[in-house]
Amino acid sequence: MKRQVLSAALIVVGTASLSACGKSGSDAETSAAPADKAVAAAAEVAFKMEPGLYRTTINVTKAEIPGLPPQLMEKMKESMSKAASTESCITPEHAAKGVEVMKEQMAKGDCQFEKFEASGGTIDSAFTCKSKEGMAMKVASHGTYAPTGSVVDAKAEMTGPGGKTMHIEQTVTTERVGDCKA
Repeated sequence: MKRQVLSAALIVVGTASLSACGKSGSDAETSAAPADKAVAAAAEVAFKMEPGLYRTTINVTKAEIPGLPPQLMEKMKESMSKAASTESCITPEHAAKGVEVMKEQMAKGDCQFEKFEASGGTIDSAFTCKSKEGMAMKVASHGTYAPTGSVVDAKAEMTGPGGKTMHIEQTVTTERVGDCKA
């Protein structure tokens, strides 16, 4: 159960590290603050992926959970030392949407960017997210991107409804591994 919650949080961090603000479509254009519009413009230029089959691998490099008994922390470290990966197909239609696909994923949470800079193949961002379940997350990320993939290092502080805070550091690698299977 804890692994599922942690995995979900890590996927959010990985996805969010490569996403634009949590507003979608016309909402983003009509109600966005100037900073949000700058984020959206930078993201539109930065995230042009080629269609194909992509593998995303999340490798947790550090995890600190104050108050967790040492035995459980060792089990978690052992479990997290195995990189988690998923594969997904980016169709030509999804590729044409560009960052809009990622914005839709971010819309599932309440996220605000403090910083989003993407140019020349590098990305730097800082943002906060709040979930409906009461989890708050502050993330800073830095990485590189290309039309066929990205490598992003993210550091996150996650605070649960009970006030306990976890510190997670991870590397999220996305790479095109071939054509989508028919």
